[in-house]
Amino acid sequence: MRDRKPGKPGKSGRSGRQNPNPITPLDAEKRRLQEEASRLQAEMERKRRLIEEAPRLKAEAEKRRREELVVRASRTEARLGSPGALLDPRHGYEANVGGAVVRTRKLRRERNQGMWTFFVLCLSLLGAIYWVYAVVIRGLNP
Repeated sequence: MRDRKPGKPGKSGRSGRQNPNPITPLDAEKRRLQEEASRLQAEMERKRRLIEEAPRLKAEAEKRRREELVVRASRTEARLGSPGALLDPRHGYEANVGGAVVRTRKLRRERNQGMWTFFVLCLSLLGAIYWVYAVVIRGLNP
């Protein structure tokens, strides 16, 4: 023990080492800035790849949407009572079979004709009810 100098660990002394360069606030800031720079670099690389892949992803999404529309249109065409179930005999083959059926607005003349037909039917119903009332209930003989 005599040959041991104070402040230096000997053979039987402490086995741990001291860090010759203690971490200073400047070193900690430098490490933090390096970590942030590497994180930003990785994020920039990810965004660059996303920009490069965006047109391909958009084309794939558009293709999936078109295929879904075709499948949906083919399913609704098969239902009974749907506008596309009965084909118009005036047109032989439709060029765009999977396309949406365009409904045309009714013309004013058709709307007015429907309104007048409804009015005439209501008047004839009222007339029939009055006739039943007059003949059956009141017993009037014509």
